[in-house]
Amino acid sequence: MGVIILLEIKTKIRHAYTTTLISLVVSLVIGLFGGTFLGKYFKKIRSSYPGLLVILPGMMGLRGNVFGSMASRFSTMLYLGDLKPSLKDKKILKNVVLGVILSLIPVTFLWGIGIIEGIRENAFEILMIVISSTILVSVILGYFTAFVTIFTFRQGSDPDSVAAPLVASMGDLLTIPSLVAFILLLESTKRGFWMINVFFVAFLMGVLLVSQIRRGEFFYLRNLFITITFLALLSVISGSLLEKYSPLIQKAILLSIAYPALLSSFGNYGSVIAAKTSTKLHLGEIEGYLSGEMFLEILVLFTTTPIIGTLINLLAFVIAKYLLGINGEHVKLLILTYPFMALFIMLYAYTLSYLLFQKNINPDHVAIPLISNNSDIFGTIYTILIAKLMVG
Repeated sequence: MGVIILLEIKTKIRHAYTTTLISLVVSLVIGLFGGTFLGKYFKKIRSSYPGLLVILPGMMGLRGNVFGSMASRFSTMLYLGDLKPSLKDKKILKNVVLGVILSLIPVTFLWGIGIIEGIRENAFEILMIVISSTILVSVILGYFTAFVTIFTFRQGSDPDSVAAPLVASMGDLLTIPSLVAFILLLESTKRGFWMINVFFVAFLMGVLLVSQIRRGEFFYLRNLFITITFLALLSVISGSLLEKYSPLIQKAILLSIAYPALLSSFGNYGSVIAAKTSTKLHLGEIEGYLSGEMFLEILVLFTTTPIIGTLINLLAFVIAKYLLGINGEHVKLLILTYPFMALFIMLYAYTLSYLLFQKNINPDHVAIPLISNNSDIFGTIYTILIAKLMVG
């Protein structure tokens, strides 16, 4: 019996370091790419488009919410035989279009809240930037989600361990550069900016007609829509904090670069645990909350967190010094505290997924979005606290 347990632990450790850790590192590098743009244009956004700072955490979290949930849903469908492992399956197009719509409505609400809060500088331009960016990124991210999930499944690996981190971080990679690109386009040629916006809106209407989505398919995802809309509104907490403390974060320049990677990595750890929990619950492999297998999964993943925390610090330092030409100090406090923040989020993710399943609520639709959103809030507070301790 003891030999079997040891073999199981060895297998989980090998899987964590050869599959999950690799996807987390790739996601980290992708997230820091977005962080490079944020660090470079943080001052411009803060001074000319402050409304985007209120929306930004919600947009980043929303991408993880919608498409992380889609990845988990695709994974479950593949295991149950409800989805063919092919990008040509019509269900993929419908899910992508649904993902675009599910993303657009909440970000529009976020823009409205920014207006209510009195942040009205370039307000209409910000709305169009957000709408066009959301359409563009959501279509790309939707098919990327399908590809990663299906490819991983075909290779005989567990999509739950790979898809969610890559999808969330790809969202981070695309979100900030796309916003910056539309800002630069607006400032260089307003005519071109408005023509691009008209094109993307027309494109969405065309794809919506082609996909032939039925009302019942919207109804099926009503819980997910209600959840992500509520969470998008809840993300105003993160956005308001980011906007309010943006001068502090700008002084701690490494944190403005690391910010997207911190949020995505916390969300990734939570999403991996939530996705694994959901799949095992649906397959009947978890009999009670004190499941030794799931706590072992969390413990094994916890051993990878010091690596991720150290890499965030190191790569942010390299980007600041060698790409942006900015001198900054290593954030040693981040290295020391990061693993425990990630552990908290993983335990929270498992507990929430389990409790929702017991209430006959599909964790794929609710747990992953909620965890991603809460990780953004916790990550923003965490970043501000570290910045405060750095700057004083």
